[in-house]
Amino acid sequence: MYELSVYGHLTIDRIFEGFDEHRTLGAIGNFWEACLLTNPSIFINLQPTSIGEAIISVDKESCTRQGRGVLNLKTRTVKNVLPSKWNHIMYLNQMKNCDFINQLDGSIISADLTSGPMLNLQFLKNLDYLFISDEDIFMSLDELALLVKGWVILHSPHGSICHNGTESFETKTKIIENLNVLGAGDFFAASFISEMLRNNSEMKESVDFAHKNTTKILLRRNNE
Repeated sequence: MYELSVYGHLTIDRIFEGFDEHRTLGAIGNFWEACLLTNPSIFINLQPTSIGEAIISVDKESCTRQGRGVLNLKTRTVKNVLPSKWNHIMYLNQMKNCDFINQLDGSIISADLTSGPMLNLQFLKNLDYLFISDEDIFMSLDELALLVKGWVILHSPHGSICHNGTESFETKTKIIENLNVLGAGDFFAASFISEMLRNNSEMKESVDFAHKNTTKILLRRNNE
């Protein structure tokens, strides 16, 4: 059995910092990198369902990024669901076919959402954890928490708010100036899941770790 299976988008990112351009893998590429940096021994099953491209402008001074992408240039249907302790779905709202989620019974299921059309929301009821950034939230957190089986984790450079429909808690973080935050949401989800799998930590401890580890990974990438 795998510890973690990851389904969803793999992107080729064209990144501009000012007029300087470089290319890298995003989405599943970011998530996979953060998992291995956090726990090199984690046993991961990667199943891209879509391949796409994105162009992204990064402003380090304001710690922001703006982008536009075509996420579903090539798609495939998941036909082989392998046993896994945890299943994570990247960019649920942009996936072409999510029927495989109904085959993931008996394991922990999480997902994240990205900007764009909010499709497949009927599958929110299957999720133990939903990750979403403050830039992408499309309804009130209270309303969204009632649609998800477990927890919604709303994250931003300032911290996060976690809500399960009946209770909530907030974690605050310090903003680091002049930091390229590209991939922060992918790193955050990967850090949280890796910590939960590795140490079976409590929710609040895992959120706190995810914030600190995301900052560590971003600083490492900025210094490369």
